Amino acid sequence: MHATPFHLRRSAGMLAGLTLVLCIAGPRAAAATKEADAFPVFDSYIKISGHAPSVTGNAAAYAERFRTPDSGAYGIEALHLSKDLADKKTLEIDGKALTGAEDYLGKIKLTKEEVGSVEIGYKRFRTFYDGIGGFFPLNKAWMPMGTQELHTDRANFWTDITIALPDKPVFHVRYSDEMRNGRKDSTIWGDSDQTGIPIYNVGSLNPVTADKKIAPAYLDLDEHQKTLLASVTHTVGNTELELEIVNTRTDSNDTRWMNRYPGELKPYPLLRTTPPAFLVDGTQANNFITGYDEQISNADIWAYTGKFETKISDQLTVFGGITYQDASADISGNRQMTLTIATATGIVQAVGGFVGAGGRPPYSYKTNAGSTSEKTVTGNLGVTYKPQKDFRISLALKGEKQDMSGSNLVTYNSNSIVQATGVVTPVNVVAPNTSTRSEKPWTPELDVRYSGIKKLALYTTVDYRFASGDEVGSSTGVTTGGGAAAPVTSFDNVKNNHAHYKVGANWDVSSLLTLRAETFYKDHVNKYTGYSTSLGGRYILGYQFHGYKVTAIVKPMPTLQFTGRYVGQMGKMDTTLDAGDSSESMDSKNHMFGGTIDWNPNKNAYVQANVNVVFATLSTAYPRAGLAANDVLRNADNDYISGNLIAGFAVDKMTNAQLEYTYYRASNYDPAGPPSAVAYGAGGKEYTVTVGVKRNLTDRMFLNAKVGYFDSKSDTTGGNTNFRGPLAYLSLDYSL
Repeated sequence: MHATPFHLRRSAGMLAGLTLVLCIAGPRAAAATKEADAFPVFDSYIKISGHAPSVTGNAAAYAERFRTPDSGAYGIEALHLSKDLADKKTLEIDGKALTGAEDYLGKIKLTKEEVGSVEIGYKRFRTFYDGIGGFFPLNKAWMPMGTQELHTDRANFWTDITIALPDKPVFHVRYSDEMRNGRKDSTIWGDSDQTGIPIYNVGSLNPVTADKKIAPAYLDLDEHQKTLLASVTHTVGNTELELEIVNTRTDSNDTRWMNRYPGELKPYPLLRTTPPAFLVDGTQANNFITGYDEQISNADIWAYTGKFETKISDQLTVFGGITYQDASADISGNRQMTLTIATATGIVQAVGGFVGAGGRPPYSYKTNAGSTSEKTVTGNLGVTYKPQKDFRISLALKGEKQDMSGSNLVTYNSNSIVQATGVVTPVNVVAPNTSTRSEKPWTPELDVRYSGIKKLALYTTVDYRFASGDEVGSSTGVTTGGGAAAPVTSFDNVKNNHAHYKVGANWDVSSLLTLRAETFYKDHVNKYTGYSTSLGGRYILGYQFHGYKVTAIVKPMPTLQFTGRYVGQMGKMDTTLDAGDSSESMDSKNHMFGGTIDWNPNKNAYVQANVNVVFATLSTAYPRAGLAANDVLRNADNDYISGNLIAGFAVDKMTNAQLEYTYYRASNYDPAGPPSAVAYGAGGKEYTVTVGVKRNLTDRMFLNAKVGYFDSKSDTTGGNTNFRGPLAYLSLDYSL
């Protein structure tokens, strides 16, 4: 629901009334006036605030962008109470309760010196999403969900107990109960032929398909995780020991709701497919399919860890550890996709519906008796050697043994439809599936740091993970006629090689100039080579990245500082398949240039300006694929410029003012591109401007008020998610 000017006035009125009450109460509760900073940092305080926008345009896009609903939020933004009790005890209480944003926190912690602490807390907050799908510029196709504003709530309850007696082992127990539920948008969109691309009844006249994935989908989330951790640490001589046991239980039931070809229905009898050619309306190009895909998992994970660190001398330290993890899960699924189709007797709907022996059902199934098991042993051993105080070398070796297995029994529930009679015949197929995987990764790691050169620190890190393993899988699918396909068993030798290298330096050239630089390189190869009945099969995926990070800080005077940044990353990916054919894709180039100016002309004023300019490209098969039929993908460009300016100054001894302006612009959207391609490139402009005043009302209370305006335009969605409007914020901080 869109906010109205009346709503804005009503919210501001409530805040004004609340502020008036506290202003009246404040002087009565305040202690004697004393000379102090106009805006002191309180040890114990409460902050009451309200946030009231008035949104014109797409409220769901506003909620996702600014992480708060268009109806605003108000309540206790922060509460902190710290109290020293008798017998060396300290009590701390923290809280938050923002209605609208549904952001809540309650935490209490009691600490006794040389004994330990007990903490109990609960935290809950809401994340906002929108259900808008895609936009096709040729005919301005736009099909958002009826309820665009979606949200997901995350919550966590925990208790934490630490017993730390002098010269005794330290015991720590923590229990947490986390959940995530609600709805969020899905990046897996459904198909639509209503894109304005011409569709002819003769297939040869359709080199470019009108079918584009722009129909929105969403996820229903219901996830629950309970974790119990117990640990003990103790120092024996020069050795620090730690033992830890963790049990994690998860229950998740996530469902994706989706539509394919909404608003479409092929006529019956079918349109002729012989000349003369004629255009087919997009609403008659396909048949509507709707449904859901539910995935359920109940997992139980135990992990046992032991660590040690022994200081043999001032120069040499040895460390190591071992972890055993045993994880098991019961898994199941329920995918039900209903086909709507025209027949001689009328409209028929059937789950997994298909027509004739050549048809292929929209996979619908139920998974029963599914389970997975994973057992992992991980060990590491390393040394840290410091031949001198400014030179350190750490060398470690990590080894693992992983054994994984899984199985399930899938029942495909399809329905054969005879259009001439409207008769529906169930075709159920039972399909068992199994999989096993075993790997033995080894990872040597090296870290070297040297600061022996005056004002210069050098460092380098290297790790190289290589693993060999074996993977065997057996699966049963469904044929185009709805029957059971022959089981397929695959055998693969697995080899993974992942290398990471990094070299950097920090150089304090002088009091005027500081330089930092770093370069890195990553090289990953995942190789699967078939054997036994899969002999000759091959799949190799490789990707390499290299990049640079450079920062320069220039401080020509104590009140002025310039910071410049450059971050660059370039990479490519290549894939080799069974026949030995190799292809490249997803080559990327990213360059980010940034700068910051900090200026404090005097003690009563400050100015900060930031700007970032980014050039980023992720390549696709275009233009190597060639031909009009393949011109459906374009390089994904993400060039943009963003910045902000903040200026603050003291109006008088009791009042500060602040001005803030933010700006963002991207120009990658190309609606004039080929009509066959979805224009995914980001394009749009956004700015916000706010004016704020902070006023000290008493020595224990101050007021913070802001008014502003926001404006967001999105070319990527054809302007359908534009929003703008004024914004008011008011808060009151009171010392307790």
